[in-house]
Amino acid sequence: MKIVILGAGRIGGSLARNLSKNNYQVLIVDQNKDRLSDLEDKLDIMTVEGNASSLLTLKKSGLDDDTIVIAVTSNDDANIIACQISKNAFNVKKTICRFKDDSYINQLDIFGEGIIDIPISPENEVTSHLIELIKHPGAEQIEEFAEGKVKLVSVKAKKKGKLVGRELKHIKDDIPDVDAYIPSIYRKGKPFIPKAIRLLKRMMRYILSPQRLI
Repeated sequence: MKIVILGAGRIGGSLARNLSKNNYQVLIVDQNKDRLSDLEDKLDIMTVEGNASSLLTLKKSGLDDDTIVIAVTSNDDANIIACQISKNAFNVKKTICRFKDDSYINQLDIFGEGIIDIPISPENEVTSHLIELIKHPGAEQIEEFAEGKVKLVSVKAKKKGKLVGRELKHIKDDIPDVDAYIPSIYRKGKPFIPKAIRLLKRMMRYILSPQRLI
């Protein structure tokens, strides 16, 4: 599977580094020759110099039905057009489109049915993340899953804080309206799973084992 990244800016360059380190076949497109040369010198990737929303440039990139296109230039219009061309002209496997204007995200069909498979808005995600941290000042990190229905919160236990010297089962008393549990605890940089969670996992493995399901 080939991954074609359109835009070699901060986001595109970071994606190229991470994906190439995970042994994906990566090609990155940009009009800035210096950016491409710098990435090509440091990474095991291919590059194409040109306009990301140009049919000729996309053709040079070798798009086909086994290609994932990630359009992350700083121009929403260029990203949208690139996804439209990629789907209609080359029938690529999947398109991921960056939007700076997140008002488009909930009405993707205006660009054509099935043209943009996954919309992303890094700027909006950063803003939302900062708002969550402001709303929960005790949290060091907050990650959302299942469209915000599940949150993973990292909290540092401080001396004389409420988390110190207490059994985990009593923490629920502080947040009675929240369905929460502690999946892992870090001490001196090393994680361990609380005993109750280990028992729960063993029970689930037993209940869902193939022998039990027959």
